[in-house]
Amino acid sequence: MDRVVSSYTPTIRALRYSRQRAQAGTGADSRSLIVAMPTTPGMPSGALPGVIAEVNRVRNLVPHPVVLSAPDRVPTRAAVLAQLPGCAVAHFACHGATDSANPSRSLLVLHDHQADPLTVASLAPVNLARAQLAYLSARQTASVPANGLADEAIQLVTAFQLVGFPSVVGTLWEIHERAATTIAGEFYAGLQTSHGTLDTSNAARVLHRAVRGQRDRYPRTPFLWAGYLHAGA
Repeated sequence: MDRVVSSYTPTIRALRYSRQRAQAGTGADSRSLIVAMPTTPGMPSGALPGVIAEVNRVRNLVPHPVVLSAPDRVPTRAAVLAQLPGCAVAHFACHGATDSANPSRSLLVLHDHQADPLTVASLAPVNLARAQLAYLSARQTASVPANGLADEAIQLVTAFQLVGFPSVVGTLWEIHERAATTIAGEFYAGLQTSHGTLDTSNAARVLHRAVRGQRDRYPRTPFLWAGYLHAGA
């Protein structure tokens, strides 16, 4: 039995909103969006070869997956914003960047990040009525630079919660790619229902179990698993 399962929220109002959204429905008939960036233009040292294995595993565990990945369907800001309104689940496997001075400019690093970045602000006008879960396997999505920022709750994970995703998963640092693939696979497998849909209301508990599994396998290497967190309902 899980005695303690950690979950976070930037404000009580945000938690209340997330719970109301989660109770509105699971979006079982909606699509799932998977965004994959194994390489990133303008970031020569930013290759993420493990993204391919992660995406191949996730796409078999989520309902009606739509995969944006070069070269067939290039992950751009416009492509992501066009898909999000019909998706209950959004899985991003890419780099992320937090702007602590202006959190609305925090972004997920896509193919066109230099010319047309996918910022938190760009998500605000999007109709996310079907949104239930965002999994930000973007590196360091829940970290905040140590620059004297008073509100350390402001980062990509909680920003996604505030724009309309009741449940969000992110990381505090860059996770080893093999561990990232394993945890993502166990997470989505744990959300599966007998009807072939995902029970996203159980996301915090399922993430806890997936991380515990890695902790049990590698107790002396917390860098592999301790960086994950859940925010929302």
